[in-house]
Amino acid sequence: MNNLLKSAIDYYQNKKFIKAEKICKIILDKDSNNFDAINLLAAISFQNKHFSKSIELFKKACKINPNRADLYNNLSIALLHEKKLKEAIKFWNEATKLNPNFFQAYFGKGNAFSDLKDYPNAITNFNKAIEIKKDYKEAYNNLGSLYAKLKDYENASIIFKKAILIKPVHFNEHNNLGNVYYELKKYNDAIENYDFALKINPDFAITYYNKAKALQKINLTELSITNYKKAISLNENFSEAYKNLGNIYMDLKTLDKSIYNHEKALKIQPNIKFLLGTIFQSRCGLCDWTNFDDNKKNLEREILDGKKSSTPFSTLLIYDSPYLQMKASNTYIESEFQKSKFFKKDKVRNKKVRVAYYSSDFHNHATMYLMANMFELHDKSKFEIYAFSFGPDDNSKIRKRVIKSFDKFIDVKEKTTQEIVKISREANIDIAIDLKGFTKDNRFELFIERCAPIQISYLGFPGTTGSSCIDYLIADRMIIPDQNKKHYSEKIIYLPNTYQVNDSTLNISEKKFSRKEFGLPENSFVYCCFNNTYKILPEMFHTWIKILDKVQNSVLWLLVDNDIVKNNLKKILVSKGIDQDRLLFTNRMMHSEHLARLKLADLFLDTYPCNAHTTASDSLRSCLPIITLRGNSFASRVTSSLLSSVGLDKLITDTKEEYEELAIKIATENGYFDKIKNELKNNIKTKPLLNTRMFTKNLEKAYFNVYEKYINNNIPETIEIN
Repeated sequence: MNNLLKSAIDYYQNKKFIKAEKICKIILDKDSNNFDAINLLAAISFQNKHFSKSIELFKKACKINPNRADLYNNLSIALLHEKKLKEAIKFWNEATKLNPNFFQAYFGKGNAFSDLKDYPNAITNFNKAIEIKKDYKEAYNNLGSLYAKLKDYENASIIFKKAILIKPVHFNEHNNLGNVYYELKKYNDAIENYDFALKINPDFAITYYNKAKALQKINLTELSITNYKKAISLNENFSEAYKNLGNIYMDLKTLDKSIYNHEKALKIQPNIKFLLGTIFQSRCGLCDWTNFDDNKKNLEREILDGKKSSTPFSTLLIYDSPYLQMKASNTYIESEFQKSKFFKKDKVRNKKVRVAYYSSDFHNHATMYLMANMFELHDKSKFEIYAFSFGPDDNSKIRKRVIKSFDKFIDVKEKTTQEIVKISREANIDIAIDLKGFTKDNRFELFIERCAPIQISYLGFPGTTGSSCIDYLIADRMIIPDQNKKHYSEKIIYLPNTYQVNDSTLNISEKKFSRKEFGLPENSFVYCCFNNTYKILPEMFHTWIKILDKVQNSVLWLLVDNDIVKNNLKKILVSKGIDQDRLLFTNRMMHSEHLARLKLADLFLDTYPCNAHTTASDSLRSCLPIITLRGNSFASRVTSSLLSSVGLDKLITDTKEEYEELAIKIATENGYFDKIKNELKNNIKTKPLLNTRMFTKNLEKAYFNVYEKYINNNIPETIEIN
């Protein structure tokens, strides 16, 4: 019998499991309770991944020999593979009773508790294993990973550093420490650890991917692209790498490359989140409207079905539907964020109401061109005004200007979400204003975690967030009529006139441009649209073509610096029998000079369903009339709000036909253009649109109103400011 057993063990050790199993069965035929044969057969079953059989045999072995801690450990490991976690923990407890220094059992319990989401017990058991075995690298690694999962990145970094001290030349710990530094916004430290990991294992795709993400965060774009491409070369099915590479090209406005990489990602992983809408948006950015109607209908179905197909921002660009916008936002919130947290704060009335603005745009950005003067005009005797900036410092004049306007300007771009929330709460902020929503470089997770007891969405995102963490949305009666309030998760703060602030001090360059400088015909009627090309959709462009066709001595002037876009639009124009020379293009320029350039045009043609925003107020400020098609969604009613605020409701239309007729009438009816132009010149000086002081006072009334409701324990409700 002993010789048979020795042969079986030899076969097992040489991974000849079939032969070892046959010998064990021979032994058991002669002695059904032979402990060594049962134990070896259990081990063979485990190696063959027959975990249920392995469990059965290990239990039998434990009954025969109940004083072997290693048996209970092996049984528990098999149970862990079968996801029988509580039973596994029970037998590991038996192991540690028999051997209190059995560090492997504590390690196993740590893994089981972690899988059960019982994180305190998991941490306790990992620490116990480390206490017994000071150089237990695997326990350090799993404990560090658990801290990282819990977003306790400081403790995670400490643990991973200890693991590296045990074995400095080890890939996993350096890669994991890099990931922790990434979450701590210490991107250079992250890159250093990724590089160390790659010296150990230069063919690991995920580390090149991780390094690329960190490089992207510090704006080393070309190096980031190189590392994403390296990751893809090592793993041709790396969908996330294709996705992020596509995102970079999208930011660079190299939309053809963006589409290529995003489509590769989607082909590899058809259910990759929110990419279908992004690809559609990029195609719109190129004015590539191939299968536009079919793609639009398909995406709409997916949004209505609650599929993770389109971001809220992509949705508002394409659809004129507040209901669809709400569906997209709800899906996005449920997918990307944890449930909004309740923040209870002692309701102690401060001498001043503390209002904080959160944004990545405190630099040379359209939002600042609107808001700078308002920050300066806030009543500092009644309000203490904070800025939380998580964007770049471009050392621009406008950044320096807005920094001076705040009581406290806090640069938090290298802070984690938890750190920013902590700073906000310690500062005792009463009202937190999110200026980003779901636009690029947002930090919406700050509001999920609750920076302040009152949280308001304003200006940056023209639609509902769909989240319970945002209490109010600032709008006006034109933007959100009563019948549409049901499509907004927030309570509405209705400001008088217009919801959009404008800077009354903004300078228009004194530089005198000529039409000749921009290739514009001297005696033609110049229609223009300086909106981003992703806002130009086929329905509206075809309306513009009809206008050009009926106003013979006219041209259309667009802000386009992409040759693909130019060629696509020219082809469509020619296909409709219009000379391509009637379509003219210009590039971006300094804002003050852009305002001066606008004076060369005669009429701004607004886009639909996503209107001009800052661009519309720029147009009106430069006394360039703008006509708009009013829709149902927030984004499709912005220009209507601005026109109403400047007393030019006559330039608001409700159908494509009205829009076309008005554009033609202004260009052709004798004296009508001059009448509109003169009315705008007079109204811009007297109407509320550019009255920043009046706007600021109305906004402060709103802040006082919501603050009093909060102090008096009243729930948020619709507010009307008169």
